[in-house]
Amino acid sequence: METSDKKDYLRIGLIQTSIDQDLAWDLVENTQINMSLTEELRVWSEIKKGISYLKSEPENNHPHIVILPELTVPLSKEYELQKIASKIGAVIIAGLDFSENNESVENKAVVIIPKLWPKTPSYGIARKFYFGKTFFSYSENNFFNKKNRVGKPWPAMYILDAGAYGTIGVAICSDFFDIERFMIYKGRIQHMLVIAYNKDVKSYYFLAEAISRLVYCNVAICNTGYYGGSMVFSPHSDDYKRYIYKHEGGKLFATQIVNLPVKSLYDEQKSDSEIDENKTFKAKPPGYKFKDF
Repeated sequence: METSDKKDYLRIGLIQTSIDQDLAWDLVENTQINMSLTEELRVWSEIKKGISYLKSEPENNHPHIVILPELTVPLSKEYELQKIASKIGAVIIAGLDFSENNESVENKAVVIIPKLWPKTPSYGIARKFYFGKTFFSYSENNFFNKKNRVGKPWPAMYILDAGAYGTIGVAICSDFFDIERFMIYKGRIQHMLVIAYNKDVKSYYFLAEAISRLVYCNVAICNTGYYGGSMVFSPHSDDYKRYIYKHEGGKLFATQIVNLPVKSLYDEQKSDSEIDENKTFKAKPPGYKFKDF
């Protein structure tokens, strides 16, 4: 098998915040679209606590990428999050509170990239860009209607090129159920990162395993701790290695660092051989075709 220049692992830090939507977003018929000040202060305290834990780890266990759930970062804290990304030297992918433009509302995430990433520490202002949600849930649309707003879908899909750490697909919550997204990602990514605020955690477990096999990639889901359900899955041949991380239980704040295989999975994706009794990963799905950048 051809040797790649990929790293052995991509380290992911998950910060599972625990926003209570009934306290954060007023569901009665008034004009307020953003989270309450009380929950804003509480969730930011959780985020800082999670960052402090990640930063306290030995340098050889610092995460390369930190992910936070959907709708978890107050808009007023985005610039501060940029400074944090530079200090810890990690890319941060985080769901932002609803953003409003006239009478339309977007549900989007920010991707913050330290200037010298993946070197640490990274000095200077971090760069950033956004990706958004395409398909809103029923509860979101109902919330927007009560506020006399409409959801503005985000039409684009993205693949993030992390160089030696592989290529990454991203999705926000219900977009994880979009079949067309995975037709595009199949053969092109090593990691699928999903941020969510979703009650239906059992469906996520089943879907994560299915997508991991069909797209043939690692899948990491950072769901709100209010419902639980964050997990990391890899298509290993050995059953006990497939669930790298799984966190169940509601109303729980949690922070965890996990390793996603990169080089071994990349080499397996690229290989034409299907006959190997000692394969690290499950067999590739029917019709799988590797598409390198």
